[in-house]
Amino acid sequence: DCEAERVLTVSSVLSAKLPTPATISSSGGVLDTVLTMEATTHTIESGATFTTRALNGTIPGPTIRLMPGDVFSIEFQNKLADQGIQYEHNAYSAPDESNIHFHGLHVSGELPSDDTTVVVSPGQSRQYSTQLPASHMPGTHWLHPHRHGSTALQVGGGAALALIVEDPPGSLPPQVEEAPEILLVVMQVDAGEFSELVSDSADGLARLTNPPRNAFLLVNGEYEPTVAVASGQWTRLRIVYAAWLEGDLDFAVAGCEMVLLAKDGIYISDFPRPISLAPVTPAGRADIMLRCPDPSAEYRVTGWAGTGGQTGTIATVTTSAGPAVASVELEAWTPTYPAYLKDLQNTPADEGCACTTELEGDNEVNGAAFAHDFFLHEAFLGAVVERRIESDEHPYHQHVNPFQLISRFAETEYYRPGDWHDTYTGFALVRHTAADFEGKIMVHCHRLLHEDEGMMTMERVNLNGPCSCGAGGGPAAWVVAVVVAASVAVVTAVAGAVFLRFRRNRKSSAQQAKSSSPPHESEPDV
Repeated sequence: DCEAERVLTVSSVLSAKLPTPATISSSGGVLDTVLTMEATTHTIESGATFTTRALNGTIPGPTIRLMPGDVFSIEFQNKLADQGIQYEHNAYSAPDESNIHFHGLHVSGELPSDDTTVVVSPGQSRQYSTQLPASHMPGTHWLHPHRHGSTALQVGGGAALALIVEDPPGSLPPQVEEAPEILLVVMQVDAGEFSELVSDSADGLARLTNPPRNAFLLVNGEYEPTVAVASGQWTRLRIVYAAWLEGDLDFAVAGCEMVLLAKDGIYISDFPRPISLAPVTPAGRADIMLRCPDPSAEYRVTGWAGTGGQTGTIATVTTSAGPAVASVELEAWTPTYPAYLKDLQNTPADEGCACTTELEGDNEVNGAAFAHDFFLHEAFLGAVVERRIESDEHPYHQHVNPFQLISRFAETEYYRPGDWHDTYTGFALVRHTAADFEGKIMVHCHRLLHEDEGMMTMERVNLNGPCSCGAGGGPAAWVVAVVVAASVAVVTAVAGAVFLRFRRNRKSSAQQAKSSSPPHESEPDV
């Protein structure tokens, strides 16, 4: 019943208006700035206070805006006081050490670029510098700390910001380019989980007082804000799901049209794609064109409301008074993809480059917890790489190179073959090109409690071949035909069995019973 979801006359007492983060933009092809990690107390309209760590002291941090080809330099200063809590491998620890990760950018994973193995101690700083490829696809990304052991504590405490690669003038269809734009940085808060994590980390800083409920979302740092749009007009929403726990965002606006434009900072090939729900996976992003029809109306925005699969109100869209703005249906558009996003749906992996990566329930990847000197799989520059993701409930996130959905997943209005992602929850066969950058690629679960406890590994891209699959990551259920002579064919079958263990870490059996699989998961056809 749409009337239950919207009120055509705005008469209720509205929540706080949507805050707008500060902006840091590049100029003349260069962005050179300072980011700090510092202690802060954040207050929301409901009366809750969050004593925590934040980038530049705000939740979220300032929005960074770049152009393709820009030189991107950040002096990252760790201004946290040192509590003397040392790093413990694959355990919640080192709460005052930090670093930063450019989540979604196609840049090198080595210093001085996006190297998340770097440690910036309290009172220290680190100069990060990289250059976006001139062909980098414009899109919506984010930046957050990635110190192994304290990633969940810092991201769960609100240390995150939006990082946007702007569209060059004239590169978008006019209906999209001319549309008003609204940024929504959406953060999970779970008072119980966060309190337990603070205790497990022996942290004396972070605390949440007087939360409006146990589990909720902050949108641009505010609880259930109002988002103002013009009635009848298409508006571009840039949604960053800065998540650290389980659970898709499940973003919906009842009574309004939603059309998918991009996911994980990469435009879809079949725009406009109408959707009713955006089940953005934790750490993912979605760009959505929104149109709400009625003037002087309220529309309920719903989304994640806890790790058991609950949803609830996360914001309210309010429309302007007066006649609705006249607008037409969105026209079909396909972007021009750069070489690193070459369509690989009909291109097989190079020899030896098809491997399995399994995120397992006891904080391991292919049966091994994170080690600083171990590379799970290896590829070579320019190789077509295939990964058989076995992750069930774990959001698989890959640094440096986004990947294309090929098969073995449940197709929905939101997930289709050929779509590109850098984070995905469930079973899938994916491909990417090991393009542009040699060196390490971090791969991990983006339920950051799991990542901190060891559900992370590294891959490596070398200048030359061959590819290799390690630690049980060989191709599964392949059949290789070898012609021995013109009249004799010998077929040797190489079979692999994948054992899936469905155990939720740090969850009781009662919580397991309440959990439900994300709608885009599909059982493997092994």
